Amino acid sequence: MKSILKTIGVSFGVLALLAAAGYYFVMQHSSSDGEITEVAEDIEGRQDSGTEANTTEKSTAKNVEADMDEGQLQIYLHQMTHQKIVASKKRGAVEMTTDNINNLLTIVKANQTHYEHADFYESALTDWKQGDFANAVHVHNTIWDWQDGTVGRATGLMSTEQEQEFVEKHFR
Repeated sequence: MKSILKTIGVSFGVLALLAAAGYYFVMQHSSSDGEITEVAEDIEGRQDSGTEANTTEKSTAKNVEADMDEGQLQIYLHQMTHQKIVASKKRGAVEMTTDNINNLLTIVKANQTHYEHADFYESALTDWKQGDFANAVHVHNTIWDWQDGTVGRATGLMSTEQEQEFVEKHFR
């Protein structure tokens, strides 16, 4: 009887470990770039058609309210900082490309009146667009605090070599 219980316990333990490893793998390797691009293109398309139809910016802004909620935007920004910062633990990664930065900036501007921290996001993304990533630790830790982070507080910026290694590991 003891051996059966022991076997069942070990089996459940192994299954739990496999489930956790699978979840970690999916979170580390899921690409958010497509969704960011899709939302930004949708916003730009509506803004272009809004101009052609001679509609006001106010009606366009109402249409984009639900395109990306602020929590999702925070996750993308937070995961983008992982390419630049040193932290004991990092969950998820979104490549900090010019396209991703521009697309998120489009989303933030379109949702300016809907996001509580829109000025913070716009300022951070504008700096990144100009090639200035000095604020990455601050951006990471601010969002980390807003989301009640418990592990993985950023302690500094990566060296160029560390960043290249991170990019190769997660995006190439």
